[in-house]
Amino acid sequence: MKKGVLFTALIATVLFTGCSKDDDNGGGSCRVCSIELLGVNTSTEYCDNGDGTLTATTDGQEETVDLDGVSFDTFINQLDVIADCN
Repeated sequence: MKKGVLFTALIATVLFTGCSKDDDNGGGSCRVCSIELLGVNTSTEYCDNGDGTLTATTDGQEETVDLDGVSFDTFINQLDVIADCN
């Protein structure tokens, strides 16, 4: 009986415990910013990794950027001055 209860508790724990990679958007939000330079429009998706970094994805190419103490929202607000961020 004890083994059955422990086994059930173990299964429940495994089913309800997720990895940090399972979190939506890596623990933060994603924003898409578009900028037009010399007639060329470029869109980049910026996703908050929740650890002081963000992932920038442009045309399928990913790059991790250290925010150097700036919050994700502040970064997006500053970028929104020259780009259109949704």
